[in-house]
Amino acid sequence: MHSNVYEKIKDIVGERNVSDNYFELINNTLDAYPYELDLESHEKLPYLVVKPKDEKEVSAIFKVANSEDIPVYPRGSGTSLTGSARAPERGIILSTSRMKFVDIDRDYGYFECGPGITVNSLDLLLAKEGFFLPVYPGSKVVATMGGMMSNNTSGHIIDACIGKPADYVLGLTVVLPTGEVLETGSKALRKPAGTDLTKFFVGGDGLMGIVTRIRMRLVPAKEKAFAIAYFENAESIARAVVRMYREKAPAPLFMEFMDKATATIGFEHAGLPAPPGCAIFFASLGGTKDEASRNVQSLLEVMKKENPISMEEIRDLAVWTKIWTAREVIIASLMQRHNGQFTGPEIVSNLPGLVECIKELEHYVDKKPVFKGIPFYLLGHIGALTFHPTLIVPKDLDNETKRKIITAGLEVESEMNLRFGTCGGEWGQFAKRNTFFKQRYGDKAYDLVKQVKRVFDPNNILNRGLLSP
Repeated sequence: MHSNVYEKIKDIVGERNVSDNYFELINNTLDAYPYELDLESHEKLPYLVVKPKDEKEVSAIFKVANSEDIPVYPRGSGTSLTGSARAPERGIILSTSRMKFVDIDRDYGYFECGPGITVNSLDLLLAKEGFFLPVYPGSKVVATMGGMMSNNTSGHIIDACIGKPADYVLGLTVVLPTGEVLETGSKALRKPAGTDLTKFFVGGDGLMGIVTRIRMRLVPAKEKAFAIAYFENAESIARAVVRMYREKAPAPLFMEFMDKATATIGFEHAGLPAPPGCAIFFASLGGTKDEASRNVQSLLEVMKKENPISMEEIRDLAVWTKIWTAREVIIASLMQRHNGQFTGPEIVSNLPGLVECIKELEHYVDKKPVFKGIPFYLLGHIGALTFHPTLIVPKDLDNETKRKIITAGLEVESEMNLRFGTCGGEWGQFAKRNTFFKQRYGDKAYDLVKQVKRVFDPNNILNRGLLSP
């Protein structure tokens, strides 16, 4: 990188908002993977980290990057589980951490926010005003809204209940990789019909531009009701979920699964009695408390047909909070129990194959020799037909073995999702998933993605290397 680039960037954002400090570079290269950085053989440190405050500064940064042919990698909180948070080439890390504004406009019926605000912070602000944020990743405390837009992920929320974030996005401000600023969508509560450029950026894997302002419809908060059921085995739970859809029971907002071993550790950490079996617990919505309760009871009637050990509606909010906390912090609980680091793919079943899928995943550690002897737990968003077979990788394993475990997990993910005709519904589609995308949709589809990217980014400045050649 030319020595004057740092000075040019400093002139745009100010000295406090650009850094080439070694520790800052390291911090903005790490992600959730259990293996450490290998700067000699694998990862590359960026030249610098920059923190712009708005689209004007982002635009100016892109113009410098284009003139110097330096790639730019946007970064929220680095929680990606597909490898996209580790830049494949040296370049500029563009942190969204200063773009945290929130404007709630009741008159228009929408809110606008910056990409750097965390999901949890935004959720709390909206809840105080009586609104609901239709986004709920497991990493909500640190995950940013920019990342949610890039992947169009609703996290734990069941698509069949309220859809995806894109269904609520009314418009965006986007900076294209060439530096132009683009406005999309509408300020009406009705989304555009026909061509709407918003669709290139919500779920665009960060390939086409950097979102600097998000406009989403305000969703009035609804009442919730909660329930839990325990079963002797995971297959019975899967059959109950299949029944839920086939018998047209009202899809819940959340429906989570933990096998008995996972639930035992989670419940212990939450101060709950040990579960008698595998656990499935869920939250239903309603316009009134009675309606939400009726929806929960409808689901329990479905569960009853698969002979649970026990089941109940949870009317004590304190008890439900403990149950939900057990799930929210389960990965931390498992890592603490084994003094290790987690990893696990995203396996998505189709509806007819759900029982087969969960039976197969109970033997996940037998799929690859490198999994042998590693603590294994099975959990997931079963209402969304999604599982995370979780390994807790010992910290003292050598780095190459940790990398082999990640690669093996992605291979299992690809093979199973191809067989079920599905794809991941939470995480992005590229980086370490490039091969799967080609296998799932074909080389022509992959080439089309690259061609579309070239239209928006002719110099391949944004997220260079995220797509393979």
